[in-house]
Amino acid sequence: MSATNQTNNQSEPVEIGGQYWSAQLETFDALESGTYDVVIFRAGYGGGKTLLGSDFVIGEAMQIPGGHSLVLAPDKTKGGPATYKGFFERLPGEKTVPNDADGDPENSPIVAGYHGTKHRVTLINGHIIQLGGADIWSRFAGTEFNVIWCDEVAHYGTTDLYDLHEMLVTRQRTEQGPNVTLWTSTGNGFNQFYDITERQIQPDGKGGEEPLPWAERMKVIVGDTRDNPFHNELDKMRAQFEGTEREKQALEGGFSAPKGLVYSSFTRRDHVVDEANVSELIPNDATPIYGYDAGWDHPRVLVQWYPTHYDQWIATDCYYALEKPFEHLCNPTDHSGWVFEQDVPRSAIYCEHEPEHILKFRQAGFRAFKAEKSLDEGIPFVRGLLELKGDPERPGLLVSDRCVELIQEFQSYKQEDVGTSGDVPDNVLDASRYALFTHTPRRTADPDDSGVSYL
Repeated sequence: MSATNQTNNQSEPVEIGGQYWSAQLETFDALESGTYDVVIFRAGYGGGKTLLGSDFVIGEAMQIPGGHSLVLAPDKTKGGPATYKGFFERLPGEKTVPNDADGDPENSPIVAGYHGTKHRVTLINGHIIQLGGADIWSRFAGTEFNVIWCDEVAHYGTTDLYDLHEMLVTRQRTEQGPNVTLWTSTGNGFNQFYDITERQIQPDGKGGEEPLPWAERMKVIVGDTRDNPFHNELDKMRAQFEGTEREKQALEGGFSAPKGLVYSSFTRRDHVVDEANVSELIPNDATPIYGYDAGWDHPRVLVQWYPTHYDQWIATDCYYALEKPFEHLCNPTDHSGWVFEQDVPRSAIYCEHEPEHILKFRQAGFRAFKAEKSLDEGIPFVRGLLELKGDPERPGLLVSDRCVELIQEFQSYKQEDVGTSGDVPDNVLDASRYALFTHTPRRTADPDDSGVSYL
């Protein structure tokens, strides 16, 4: 998308854009077609995702005086050295990256002003480009945008991509257009980005495995980095990733499990069960156990686990809600909330240490206990359950495919996130660990060998 624009300060035209390879050109065609609400460019490392997004936003903004566009990075901290820097580098002119030596976006002939605190660029035609973070995307819900670019969407952490898309679509109804959202990303793990762009299915609770209703309004372009003639270190990339487990993500624009996963042995093939086949695995007289993780800014979770005929545990159902009061899950006063609506069996529940919540679970008929929350012992215990053992070999842990959030967390929870308190995909994993580890007695040096089970 190479464009020439005349500025107010110069008689000479300013060149915006540059040369593009085939996958980028296909993406530009889709963005300009007027057919799609969201266009997704998924490519390997060095596929030119940030370059494409930056040029698209700048090129469109220069054609829409007084308009408003949005650039979303995973968050402002991660956006600084990656998305935002790439955007500033694509502005015409020299030394346009703030915080570099003498760098300032206002050095660009098309920029009238830059507000560093508010992360806002104003072009000479009055078009405002807002730089934001997907971690607090709700702050943009009151503004209309001509163009929206979401960069590295697969790295958006706990941001619900379905909710994000719903909000963004409603924010794009400007008279000038083009009213389209661009997503750029590598395929980082098997998360919601995978479910939307590859499987094209609805989220759990809104259809689960049902087809995505807005799939026809979405275009996915996949680019293999090896086809990019402008990549200056392609030999190094080939040597590093070809023939490895990361080839799909790093080169092909496909999906691989993230590097450094806590539960790297978890796979859909070995551990995920079609919901239609779950009932035949569970004895008729089996009693479930539950794990509970309290939350407000982070999701509140209740996950249900049943024993199987084969001495396994299987996750069969999950409550997962953000910014909902406890009573939305369980209100013993008037017998309302999810546990009453689902009529879940009352049995042992291992809880986050919230005394009021434990009391209310007990009032609702559960045997509620404080969970053993040890990461050092609990994580290895869950890893052990994932192992394939016996003859025939079977894992000790299974998950129904209706428990979408739990599957996604197994496939995205990294070692570097263990014990941290930020936007980490571990809420259902925490609740599951509480249930499975606390329920099962540990072998210790204690003479009574009672472990931590309350049963």
